[in-house]
Amino acid sequence: MLINPNAPADKPEIQQMKVIHRVMRREFAQLPDLIAAVRVGDTARARLLGDHLSLVLDMLHEHHEAEDELLWPVLVQRVPLEKDLIAVMETQHQAIGDAVDAVAAQLPAWTDDAGAAARDLLTDALRDLGPALTEHLDLEEDEVLPLIHDHLTVPEWVAPQKHAMKHGPRTLTGKLTLAGMVLEDATPRERAWFLGEMPAPARLLWRLTGARRYDEHVRLVRAGAPSPS
Repeated sequence: MLINPNAPADKPEIQQMKVIHRVMRREFAQLPDLIAAVRVGDTARARLLGDHLSLVLDMLHEHHEAEDELLWPVLVQRVPLEKDLIAVMETQHQAIGDAVDAVAAQLPAWTDDAGAAARDLLTDALRDLGPALTEHLDLEEDEVLPLIHDHLTVPEWVAPQKHAMKHGPRTLTGKLTLAGMVLEDATPRERAWFLGEMPAPARLLWRLTGARRYDEHVRLVRAGAPSPS
């Protein structure tokens, strides 16, 4: 199903990627403040947020891996005049990957004892990651997605989505949480598209228990959010 019913069915619908980007923007914007607000020694909350952060980091990794393997090579071949732009995408992916590694390196120490020093190092690493990710997503949406729309086939566009789904969370809880992240801010047509991409058993499970479980999960994750000033 297309998000935009007026979009041509024989062209990649780039709004689909913007839905996924929205999740990343939201989660990486919220997590530094959520983690910074955790009390020293509160290991239960540190582990809750640590598991959530790990899921978001994995989502970002799989998303970029799929682009590196399945989008950029095709785009360079199809539009060689834009090879410099694609090289910038690849360079940004590497910088973001390094920032993700820095976050991941700090995470175990904090979830282990919820200490102040480990918390602050993790928060700083996340705040370093945020601007690099935002710059990349902005450039991709402004400059690269239009090229994808004009020059890639629908199967070529769908391939990275299938790759990310295949290599996504292994646990049922992780799968349902990831689905909830995508559906949280989705419009009705975006919801219909995403649910339509899910296998029928997963779609039924989401409706029976997944939505409720995600609501409880996100309530717990954001319970310690700082009050707006």
